[in-house]
Amino acid sequence: MWSAHLKIFTRTSIWRFTLTFTFLVLLISGGILAMVYHFSIAGQQREQSQRLNLATQGFVSLANAESMTPQSFIGSVSKRAALTNNMVLVLRRQGNIYGNLNHLPKNIPHYPNVIHLPILASNFLGEMELKKVMATRLDTRFGNLMVGLIDDTNESLDESFTTASLIALGTGLIVTLFVGFMFNSQVLSRIKQISKLTSEVKAGELHARLPITNKNDEFDHIANQINQMMDEIDELIGSVSSVTDNIAHDLRTPLSRLRIRVEDSLNKDPQAKDEEWRQELLQELDHIIETFNAMLELSRLEKGVSGTEHKACDLVSITHDVVDLIQPIAEDKQQALSYEHQPSMVLSGDNNLLFRAIYNLVDNAVKYGPEDTEIAVSIADNIVTISDQGSGIPDEEKEHVFQRLYRLDKSRNSEGFGMGLSIVKAIIQLHHGEIELFDNDPGLIVKITFPELEAA
Repeated sequence: MWSAHLKIFTRTSIWRFTLTFTFLVLLISGGILAMVYHFSIAGQQREQSQRLNLATQGFVSLANAESMTPQSFIGSVSKRAALTNNMVLVLRRQGNIYGNLNHLPKNIPHYPNVIHLPILASNFLGEMELKKVMATRLDTRFGNLMVGLIDDTNESLDESFTTASLIALGTGLIVTLFVGFMFNSQVLSRIKQISKLTSEVKAGELHARLPITNKNDEFDHIANQINQMMDEIDELIGSVSSVTDNIAHDLRTPLSRLRIRVEDSLNKDPQAKDEEWRQELLQELDHIIETFNAMLELSRLEKGVSGTEHKACDLVSITHDVVDLIQPIAEDKQQALSYEHQPSMVLSGDNNLLFRAIYNLVDNAVKYGPEDTEIAVSIADNIVTISDQGSGIPDEEKEHVFQRLYRLDKSRNSEGFGMGLSIVKAIIQLHHGEIELFDNDPGLIVKITFPELEAA
């Protein structure tokens, strides 16, 4: 289990990014430390080498002086060795040793080559201790002379710098890997949530959603988009289920009527009412055909196909024709139908489709409104408003009445096939408009907003 988890963990892009980032951090840190070493420790070593070179050159000049005698040279070396505490001088002449060291070390390279070697020397307290010396050898006419400078401080700094650099690089490696591990774990946990959601959806749990944190990071944005997508899928599946139920309900009734009437016609005198039941049969079949025609027309409108080329349409004139056509029907129900409008409003669209949409809405207001009520139609700016004093539509139903084949329970027994408002919404959207439903207390207010209307 752990091996499988580790295998998944180390194959993530975040972990590869962490390793790359760690390598770059170590590379940059190593480069910076190398520059610091070059300008500090290595610089001191170069200065030490220059001091040794100057001291050696001094003894070369001293040994080459014509007036210099062996005793004077030995005296100069011995005096210099006695007065310094950071220089080692050893002169070997005719088997005798002079200077501040009791022997001449072997394998000392000839000047200008140098060597680092350890020696035992006394400190300022007179105690013997091991020190590191950078030395070279001169072969003079007075003997072999070793000139060396104690390099103990540089060695200590070099070791300290190396130790500190290794600790810093090791700490950087551990910190970057740990941070990468934690970051990788967090990312994997968010990705596992998405993977879990897809598995649940695949198993049929369409109500599963991704959790959203307060971080508002990119994963929260992705989770929000996925949740919105799942809401839409859930709604679409619900709509499909609802449409299926509504089709079964709305088509079952006329088909059942056909069956009953055919049975009745067979049980009765086949000649007496032959013409009558045939006419009724045709009416029921026409109702079924109208339902499917409306569904096909709605699909066409939702795809943005109107069938005719859009042209300038006077919305005030269209609505006026609708009101004139429905006015007699409203008067038969003792309803007061009023119309208020501005001089003219023009938009680009299909005149017949706009007439149909407004007619359907006004007709619904008259059809479902009780007697002795008022129905008001108005146009102001780019807004068409139709209000009635009927029973209205419950808030929980307002979003559903625009679904195809959806009918309120109270309208199931009335004529129609539940496609009117779906077609109205499709026509409004085809003209880049928006339709909204509001309560009128009592009744319903239908508000249609068209963009970019032009006054004639």
